[in-house]
Amino acid sequence: MSRSLPFALVLGYLVVIVVVDLMTPASLRLDVYAALAPVTAAAVCTYRQTVFVGIADLLLMVAHHGVFAGDTETVNRVGSVLGNVLMVGTAVVIARLRRDGEELLERVRATGEAAQRALLRPLPLRTQSVVVDGFYMSSQREALIGGDIYEVVDTPYGTRVLIGDVRGKGLGTLGAGAAVLTAFREAAYHRRDLESGVEAMEQGLYRYHRTAEYESTAREVQASEEFVTALVLGTEEAPAGQEGTGGRMQLVFVDCGHLAPFVIGPDGAVRELETAEPGLPLGLGDLVAAPRTVQRIALPPGSRVLACTDGVTEARSADGGFYPLAERLGAWAALPTPELLERLRTDLVAHTRGRLQDDAAMLVMERAPVSAGAVSGRTARR
Repeated sequence: MSRSLPFALVLGYLVVIVVVDLMTPASLRLDVYAALAPVTAAAVCTYRQTVFVGIADLLLMVAHHGVFAGDTETVNRVGSVLGNVLMVGTAVVIARLRRDGEELLERVRATGEAAQRALLRPLPLRTQSVVVDGFYMSSQREALIGGDIYEVVDTPYGTRVLIGDVRGKGLGTLGAGAAVLTAFREAAYHRRDLESGVEAMEQGLYRYHRTAEYESTAREVQASEEFVTALVLGTEEAPAGQEGTGGRMQLVFVDCGHLAPFVIGPDGAVRELETAEPGLPLGLGDLVAAPRTVQRIALPPGSRVLACTDGVTEARSADGGFYPLAERLGAWAALPTPELLERLRTDLVAHTRGRLQDDAAMLVMERAPVSAGAVSGRTARR
């Protein structure tokens, strides 16, 4: 944010004080109010601007009142100048501390950006079969990433998509999120079915809970209380006669205690893919002996799948109302994906007045355009 306007206002205030003091009787001393200028500058101006205001304040006071008058007012004038000196010194110190704090915050943000690039790749992400676009918003202003995770991997068995939410928010959830992401990326390449991939993700979370790093950082949340809700989606080979852009996309997904995704049809109709038996979140899977439920559906051409974390659906307005995602989707489903996401993101910020209570992530998966060369390549491999 530009500091030119606050700087100009502070200087204007200082000039007004001097002019008013010149127009009033000498017995009415207003120089104490001039000392407020550098203090105010320390709060709203830059460090250099604060120093400039402080020097200007001292020079104006000395030039206007002098120091040695050779009369009984000398002591009072010396006291006034020294008082201004102390106020200016205090203002400069405050401005210096504030500048150091801002520089530290910038370094933290730069570190957060580096962590974001390493942990969460920028959207959109593309594979041979789908394009996944979306957005991510952290609930903590000083952190660019937090408890929500996502990933898209192109594997020999099809595309694998993950969206998840670590219990909690902010930078303290990075360890569990990184453990799940690492396991997902590795399992996606070496395990054909989603069930075994989800099992590998859960084992990765268990291993993280047994590390010394977790033991040294987990003070409020114990391993038995930290879990990750996740939705894992994948594509499968289309049945014969349904290949190409005109065929249906075969979608398989496993719900690990996550929000059900939405399907946006080619006609703009929106429906929720409710699971018959939602699985437990990652980290709690050993509480039941039954395997996780896998669902398969065939999506018509032009369909899109939207998944999000509860930071979106549970975002509250000023009056406590939840964000009406289904209603918004019904109104804007016909929009192209980039425009739909931008509309949802802007509306979510407006709904919460920019004060998210939890991290929020949203993904939209749709079939990627298949070029003639790509289709010929797949036919030749068969």
